[in-house]
Amino acid sequence: MYNKAIEALDPQGFTSDKQRNLLEYWAKITGDRHMPSRQDLNPMDIPHLLSGIWMADVSGGKKPTFKVRLFGTDLVQAFHLEGTNLQLDQISFAKDIIRRLTALIKTKQAYYYKAKFPIDSEDYNYYTTLTLPMSSDNENVDIIISQLHFFK
Repeated sequence: MYNKAIEALDPQGFTSDKQRNLLEYWAKITGDRHMPSRQDLNPMDIPHLLSGIWMADVSGGKKPTFKVRLFGTDLVQAFHLEGTNLQLDQISFAKDIIRRLTALIKTKQAYYYKAKFPIDSEDYNYYTTLTLPMSSDNENVDIIISQLHFFK
């Protein structure tokens, strides 16, 4: 069912090999910590994934804000939007995304989510996102990375 529940991570249920690859890479760079840091991530290790990735910097306290630091070319094309350097609350369809990211900050747990595509599109009806926390101090989420997959 779409737009209802954040699902437990089951890579076999992911709609994209790229999502499985990102989860595998994230787990590898996490090591024995709870979350990897941005310094652990080397884009040269995952060039085949970058076009479908977006990353956001997290700031603020009780009401966090999210600034998009990377918005892959597949996302630019799908959403007809260059999201890099935008505050997430400036994007018209981001209200539910912000709600899920805010929950991720509290739980520090990765999630996989299926949803209807948030804008009118002749190309896509649905998308899935694997969203993963990152932390410079292994306690507070300060970067979020997501791999999206779009489909009919």
